[in-house]
Amino acid sequence: MNTKDMIVEKTLKLILEKGTIDISISEIRNATGLATGGIYYHFSDKKDIFEAILKKYMVDYIKIDFDKIILEGSSKTKIHDTLLYILHQYIKGVKIESIDEKINYGDVILLLTATGYAHEEVNEIISQTGNDIRIFLTDLVEAGKRQNEIRGDFSTENIVELLHNLYMGVQGLWLIYANDDTDRIFEKNFEMTWQAIEYQ
Repeated sequence: MNTKDMIVEKTLKLILEKGTIDISISEIRNATGLATGGIYYHFSDKKDIFEAILKKYMVDYIKIDFDKIILEGSSKTKIHDTLLYILHQYIKGVKIESIDEKINYGDVILLLTATGYAHEEVNEIISQTGNDIRIFLTDLVEAGKRQNEIRGDFSTENIVELLHNLYMGVQGLWLIYANDDTDRIFEKNFEMTWQAIEYQ
């Protein structure tokens, strides 16, 4: 691992341990074992380090690679697997290479969100990702209607919003109650949602 990435990871670990983004350069120096000059060689100031943390642990994680979603089976299976894939992207945890440890991504989101959402690039990525999810679900719902697997008397827009809200709700519960069985909660809510939109 290069020194710049190590500084970013060790600083994130400090943020998680302290429960605040208010970390001093001396704390970063102690955690990394670098001299102050070594830190400033890679970053202009603490803000620059925090920007790197936001980029690596919010911007890059928020983006979804839809090409990796395997779409097989019925419309129900495709929509189910898509929502579960997106949900798992956030709840699987984050590997911190420099300390060989996996941390709960919920902790990362909760600590970075307040500042992160105020960050222009993070805000843009969050908005774009939400739109991309809706577009992806719209295609699946439209295909399901054509195959008489999803009811046609509900607008596609309303069904997509219902599915998106299901995903956002489960993700929100995971953030607040990290120890709950997120998959079980998702499955239960997905079944109820599917009963409402299934072709009658």
